[in-house]
Amino acid sequence: MQIRERLIAASAPQKGSSIPRRVHWSRSSIQTILKSAREYAYGFKTYSRAGQIFHIPVAPIIDISTYELFVKMREENKTYPKHRRQNDYLLAGHLKCACNLTWRARTATHRNSRKGEWIERKTPISTYFCPQPHRELRSPECPKSVSAKRAETQVWGKLYEFVMNPDFLRAQAKDLVRQLQQKQEHLQKEQQQLLEELKKESVKRQQFITEARKTRREDADFYEQMHELNNTEERLQRKLTAIEQEIDAYDRLDWEEKVTSYVADLQAGIEGLNRAAPQTLEEQHRVFLLKKQLVDELVAESMIDGKRDIHVEFRAKIMDLAMSQQILDFPNGGEVVVRL
Repeated sequence: MQIRERLIAASAPQKGSSIPRRVHWSRSSIQTILKSAREYAYGFKTYSRAGQIFHIPVAPIIDISTYELFVKMREENKTYPKHRRQNDYLLAGHLKCACNLTWRARTATHRNSRKGEWIERKTPISTYFCPQPHRELRSPECPKSVSAKRAETQVWGKLYEFVMNPDFLRAQAKDLVRQLQQKQEHLQKEQQQLLEELKKESVKRQQFITEARKTRREDADFYEQMHELNNTEERLQRKLTAIEQEIDAYDRLDWEEKVTSYVADLQAGIEGLNRAAPQTLEEQHRVFLLKKQLVDELVAESMIDGKRDIHVEFRAKIMDLAMSQQILDFPNGGEVVVRL
């Protein structure tokens, strides 16, 4: 406000417009100029078009030290409403609708009273909503909004069902085991082929050395041919080593033990969260973070239909990072996928 008052008092000229200005030196005009302060400090504007970035020189009208002081003052002068708070949304980044858009969330902490006064709610109301602003682009199956409590209760209940019924995991894991067995058989065949190729290369190399001795081949030609044969043999040997390491990883993989251990950890974690009775806001936030971590790990996708029922696709990454790096082309990236 001080900037605006000073500009008006000084009768500062304002850029012309085809539309008559209803407000002289409006806040939006001042904000636009302030946002461009960096450009007028460093002497260029940045534009992008069709993926290319262009720098257009402009006359610098403020020095760098003044600009840095301006940035510091702007940061210090930021103010927030008293009722501003960080809200916890369990399904943030996961909930979608038929519009194929990721839903956003908001929390209403205040309301209008019967007397027309803006008062604080005793209990804030959180809502997930579709961000599609155009009615003509919104799908008829899109419910537009849903209570956060209802949505989160649905998804958490299905997540609990998924974790506490490990048969889901085991059934899908069996299919992965079958794919792994097929992959292992393929690797063993490839291993045999490489061993045969190496044997042929070894015989070929020995024959070449014997022939070179008999014909007294020139040194330059001899070394060139030997270099070629050595390179081929080394390439085959590296490939064979990689395959043998992968086969060894398959041999050491105990899928039943992996699934059992993974499920036990998940069940212990979710049971502990369901029993938690946080008393303070800090404790509530800690419980939320643990729940959010579990949702982010297990929920692949959650789609809400026109009746506000949420269909959830879960994923369980049973394979740890160290093992997945040893096994190439792991089926589904080591994930078990279940839809509820």
